[in-house]
Amino acid sequence: MNVPPEHDQKRFATLAAQFAIAGHALVRSSPAEGATAFYAMRWGCIKPLANLDACERFLNFIEGDRNVAD
Repeated sequence: MNVPPEHDQKRFATLAAQFAIAGHALVRSSPAEGATAFYAMRWGCIKPLANLDACERFLNFIEGDRNVAD
């Protein structure tokens, strides 16, 4: 499925806000640098995340979402 870039931008902004509410920061590399890389950060620890789906899964993990299947 080909997702429009503006959809990814909105999805990233939403996830970044949700990470902030959970006490973490979600940042991404510049598209000008090649493939987009995502990083979750808190207290000096950095976790690289492969894509927006991985960001969502990690957010569910840090929020303690028990409804997410392994």
